[in-house]
Amino acid sequence: MTRSTAASARIAIIGAGFSGSLLAVHLLRRFLPGGRVYLIEKNAKFGGGLAYSTGNPSHLLNVRAGRMSAFADEPDHFINWLRSRVASKADAQDVRGGFDTFVPRHLYGTYIQELLGNEIWQSGNGRNLFLVPDEAVAIRQRGHSLSVEVRGGRQYEVDAAVLAVGNFLQDDAGGHYYGNPWNPRALADLDPLAPVLLIGTGLTMIDTVVSLLDREHEGPIYAVSRRGLLPRRHGEAPPRSLQLSENDRSSVARLLRSVRRQGRHHGDEAAVWRSVVDALRPFTQEIWQGLTTAEKQRFLRHLRPWWDVHRHRMAPLVADVIDDAIRRRQLIVWAARVQEMSADGQGVSVRLRRRRTDQVEDVRVTRVIDCSGPQCNYDRIDSALIRDLVAQGTARPDPLKLGLDVTVDSAVINREGSASSPLYALGPVTRGMFWEITSVPDIREQCWKVAALIGRRFGADSAERLSAEIAEQLSSEIAAHPMRTRHV
Repeated sequence: MTRSTAASARIAIIGAGFSGSLLAVHLLRRFLPGGRVYLIEKNAKFGGGLAYSTGNPSHLLNVRAGRMSAFADEPDHFINWLRSRVASKADAQDVRGGFDTFVPRHLYGTYIQELLGNEIWQSGNGRNLFLVPDEAVAIRQRGHSLSVEVRGGRQYEVDAAVLAVGNFLQDDAGGHYYGNPWNPRALADLDPLAPVLLIGTGLTMIDTVVSLLDREHEGPIYAVSRRGLLPRRHGEAPPRSLQLSENDRSSVARLLRSVRRQGRHHGDEAAVWRSVVDALRPFTQEIWQGLTTAEKQRFLRHLRPWWDVHRHRMAPLVADVIDDAIRRRQLIVWAARVQEMSADGQGVSVRLRRRRTDQVEDVRVTRVIDCSGPQCNYDRIDSALIRDLVAQGTARPDPLKLGLDVTVDSAVINREGSASSPLYALGPVTRGMFWEITSVPDIREQCWKVAALIGRRFGADSAERLSAEIAEQLSSEIAAHPMRTRHV
């Protein structure tokens, strides 16, 4: 088969959430009229993804609106879009303030959908984009190209494919148990006075509590996790820099000691830790990739829960709701493990063992909802496509069991340890390589880089244009983080 150029390149993107949709926009802006981008999505909705498909206006972004632009070189793109919504009276009641606003997540889903729509209807790139409402179930190598098969039986011959599959949630449900908190039935037909048990105390649990309260639920809500840690509240975080030597970065223990030392005795404690975490954020991937596998495992075993609750915070309005529910003793948070669950026709009897004690709590609830987060062991993931890729050796789980093994260029690594130039991955599936790869600022940079690599491979960019774009990207990063060249 003749290898394609920019004029005829065919790219399949598996998944049309934020990462897949943004990558499609970047590719459409690069390719010549003969190129094709197949955006394959098993759900009916393109552009929203799991995170931004909620219809509940009380589910807010966990990042300030000023950091949510889809384009690093247009930092006010999302803010300007929000202002245009206010000007047109659309969702005006949900959009207040500016850079520091935490807006409803469904608005961000609408924003991504409009980006796709603009490429189709306004930018003249619609002829290059093919929306495929089906589930990709297999990918086969065909010389220098790939064949992507969807559940409906059709095959798409492409030159490269990108896995933008997002997070995989447990979707098992039986009786009074729901493994997927986003399942519409998880909260349906629930007596307002019924006791509920939520497994996990992270942001997914927070969303579920907010949904219950919005439904005027009055019964007790028990939330349990191994350490019983809740996400912290967003607040003031004055800019600061951290000085980290190579020795500081060589182990998790040294890194923690250095960060604590530099953050000690510098004003308001809450503001200090927020500033420290924010100062680490632009360099988290670099630090992560410099650690040995053993050090990464040590971090995951001992520090991950603490990092998660300080890094992934609640919007202030959401934190107020949670604090009030705890104060009223409706929300009860325990550091405990579920030892046993026994269901009958009326509900579930649950035995919990408190952390670091022999104390056992027996609770009776009407419903159990697992809010512990996505599946990460890709040896056992509930996806026909992932199972097929791993079985045939085209892909392999990463050593930390966080996703699939990829290179620093996001190319998927096969069973033999070789990178696949036609197959890439984006977003949470690449967590093993990048760790912090779930937020918009991180994913938009990854999308830009993968689009540049694919464009360069098929000649969509001349060397001069690519160099200019890289220089522009670096300038934007330096402007956003002026201390990056000397400090962390």
